Amino acid sequence: MVLTLADLDRIETYKDVDRNDMLSKIIRLPEDFLEAYDMALKVEVPKSIQVGSKRIKYETPDKVVICGMGGSAIGGDILRAWLRDRIKIPLEVVRSYHLPAYVDEKTLVMAVSYSGETEETISCFVEALKRGSMVIAVTSGGLLGYMASEAGIPLFKAPSGRPPRTALAYLFTPLAIALSKLGIEVDLEDELNEAVKNMIRLREEISPKVPLELNIAKKLALEISGLIPVIYASTEYYPIAFRFKTQLNENSKYPAKCDELPELNHNDIVGWDAPMELTKKFLVIMLMGGDEPMPIKRRIEVTKDIVRRKAHRVVVLEGRGLSRLSRMLSLLYVGDFTSYYLALLRGVDPSPTPAIDLLKSELDKRMALKRELREEFKKLLGE
Repeated sequence: MVLTLADLDRIETYKDVDRNDMLSKIIRLPEDFLEAYDMALKVEVPKSIQVGSKRIKYETPDKVVICGMGGSAIGGDILRAWLRDRIKIPLEVVRSYHLPAYVDEKTLVMAVSYSGETEETISCFVEALKRGSMVIAVTSGGLLGYMASEAGIPLFKAPSGRPPRTALAYLFTPLAIALSKLGIEVDLEDELNEAVKNMIRLREEISPKVPLELNIAKKLALEISGLIPVIYASTEYYPIAFRFKTQLNENSKYPAKCDELPELNHNDIVGWDAPMELTKKFLVIMLMGGDEPMPIKRRIEVTKDIVRRKAHRVVVLEGRGLSRLSRMLSLLYVGDFTSYYLALLRGVDPSPTPAIDLLKSELDKRMALKRELREEFKKLLGE
């Protein structure tokens, strides 16, 4: 069933499309962050543990690597962008089967897989144990949860039974808490409290009860429908642009692209020289935090001037709050709600991701990697 514009203001019709209640998960995101913070504080990080023949010492790392895929990796992207001008050690997000060569016993490796069954992340987890790295797991269970428990690895447990992309709070917050527990000060509490307050205020403006004419998320979903959204942001806010894109992909089952300033000024911008009948199919959404460096602000203005001549329209969304984290999460929240409303307009249930499920099923049939990793892990423990 495809909802009409009028239906967007009739909440009772939502369940006809949203059969798995994605709405409730989006609505409670601010409260998820508070719960995740309290849960993560209770997890103890030991001084050291013995894993097979390796003695792993947990101390202040000189490098940080976050391993994850899809919705389980975005928390690492946000953490890296949030802290990029604060912490003085390298922090990398790895979306792959293997760790970089530099990962050693002085490296903190945080393996993040909501389901606990992501084979790329489990592969990196086992590699990290072999190298004697400081390993931390963030998961709701699965094979990763089993391995972490068996090895005595610090385990930040997320609530189970939801799509990974709706568990962002439980996949981001423990990463920041883990850094603090290992001597890297990130000042999470104050910024997270401000972010949550701003998200709750924002929810009063973009939730389903707010009519279309006053609801920026509903209006943006309507405008996106029938066009291809292109989401631009500076380096500091690019993870939010990427999150917006992937939410449109997964919730709305809709194509979208994103790009990063200033890099896009050296390649993507030339694509707007294409014929008008093509470029008019794109809606540009520019995400701004307000704290971008002055050279980037100038580039954003010039880019807007160039692009608006050829695109269907340019929409600017501005983050809210005094802190970068608040501005990031407020922009993210608008994107999440927009993707939900677009799903309703298209008549697609936001929760299922059949293409991803099919891919995983086919890989399980054709590869025995997780079984091999389980055996490798047992050997590592000396079993």
